Amino acid sequence: MCGRVNVSDHPGVQQLLDFLDIPLYPDKFVSRYNIAPSAQLFSAFRHQQAFQGAFMEWGILPNWAKPDKFPRPLINARSETVWEKPSFRNLIKSQRIIIPINGFYEWRRNKGQKTAHHIHANNQSALALAGLYQISKEGNMQCCIITTSANKKMSDVHDRMPVILEPDNYTDWIMSNDKNLLDSLMIPCPNQSIVIDPVSTYVNNASNDGPLCLQKSAQNSLF
Repeated sequence: MCGRVNVSDHPGVQQLLDFLDIPLYPDKFVSRYNIAPSAQLFSAFRHQQAFQGAFMEWGILPNWAKPDKFPRPLINARSETVWEKPSFRNLIKSQRIIIPINGFYEWRRNKGQKTAHHIHANNQSALALAGLYQISKEGNMQCCIITTSANKKMSDVHDRMPVILEPDNYTDWIMSNDKNLLDSLMIPCPNQSIVIDPVSTYVNNASNDGPLCLQKSAQNSLF
């Protein structure tokens, strides 16, 4: 599961979006270190034969669902079932997005205790998460993040992780209609591409924000 992200480095995110020739939102950018579901995430999507960016609400409520069908919006889609689940099987065909972030958080559970970790890129400033979007009945853009099984390094913290795309795959992810190709992209990223830093309990509260969310705890990073 991926339920909290960090988008605080404007230049880093812009460098990622430069691969798609999408300008970021410099007049609207606000550093947010502890973004939770229902907040807005800037995402890149296909518009005709070009790339475009827009803010999308994190969490999808399928347009076909009856009232109270889902207790809360769907924030993640599992790569293993995304082609079959009614909530996602139409979206995966043509409504794929890239969500640029600087990192995401996950919590390691051990003997009733939870330890927060910030996962970020090893050799660059931002990560490109694979996602899906829809336009709601009210006309709002909504998104969710696709997850896959954890790689070896991430498995020390959690058994799931977001699908993280490499720059060479950005265009294929958004534009391709080849199911086999898309499936080949929805896999765990290489161990060496991420760094995992234990961080303070400050991030545990979703209402907390700011650089303190990234403050490292006394534990060692998982390189």
